[in-house]
Amino acid sequence: MQWGQIKTLFIISFLILDLFLLNQFLNKQYQSQVNQLTIESEEMIDQLEEGGVTFAEGILDEETQPLARMSSRGAEFSDSVLGQIETLDEGEAQQIQMLQNEGVVKSELEEPVEVTEDTMIEEVGQIVPFSDQYSYWGYNQDEGIALFFQKASDRTVYFNQGGMLMVRVEDGAITEYVATLLSFANEEEATNEPIQLISKVTIVNQLFENGYIQSGDEVTSMQVGYYNALIATENIGPQLFEPTWKVVVNGTESFFAFATSGRIIEISEEDFIQDSIRAFDFTQDLELETENNDEE
Repeated sequence: MQWGQIKTLFIISFLILDLFLLNQFLNKQYQSQVNQLTIESEEMIDQLEEGGVTFAEGILDEETQPLARMSSRGAEFSDSVLGQIETLDEGEAQQIQMLQNEGVVKSELEEPVEVTEDTMIEEVGQIVPFSDQYSYWGYNQDEGIALFFQKASDRTVYFNQGGMLMVRVEDGAITEYVATLLSFANEEEATNEPIQLISKVTIVNQLFENGYIQSGDEVTSMQVGYYNALIATENIGPQLFEPTWKVVVNGTESFFAFATSGRIIEISEEDFIQDSIRAFDFTQDLELETENNDEE
């Protein structure tokens, strides 16, 4: 074998050895960081438990996966949804209105449809053929409003007027609804890179330290959705959405925090409903009630 070939072979061998050693070093460094994070998380869990905060079984078992930001073009119904709306418009069961360049649908039912909380999703699905675009948030009995929030990439977009279905219930029956849908870039068009999210324990600890979670509370569920990064829920134009932790405490109360910065988000369901009613002129009852209160 010629010396030149031997030299080349040695160079290649050393390069392979260097790459192997570098890989070993990076793996050890990564494992060290993981171990440190694990220790810090365990210490944080111990501190929370000492403070009287507990976690429901299984919440901390799943690792938090990186997630990308999302951006919307604005409120816009797809052609398929518009086709479903046109079919409704041709019938006699609903009076349909398309508003704001076809970005908002308002409908009044000719005959109210009886509903309970248990049958809400099923009945709304019968009335609104594109209701599978939303996830059910809940029924606000005081306001007589059932809220549905748009889903994007199988995750809920919380409290955004550009992507919601708001259903009015009067005397136990659905009477009308207003719907909007945000238009998101598809996977081929999306350019945002996945971001490592803040851990569940860190978010809960922050809520505890800021007084949102109290001693004796149990964290019953946690999931990641999206929320407008600019905190402008009335805006139905182009928006940037951050991954957002939804933390449910004691099975009833929900808290929100951005999963990339940890910043706690103040959200009032009642304020959102009232603002949406005004924004879409959903009913005149609110205006009459306000006038009566002013006179008193």
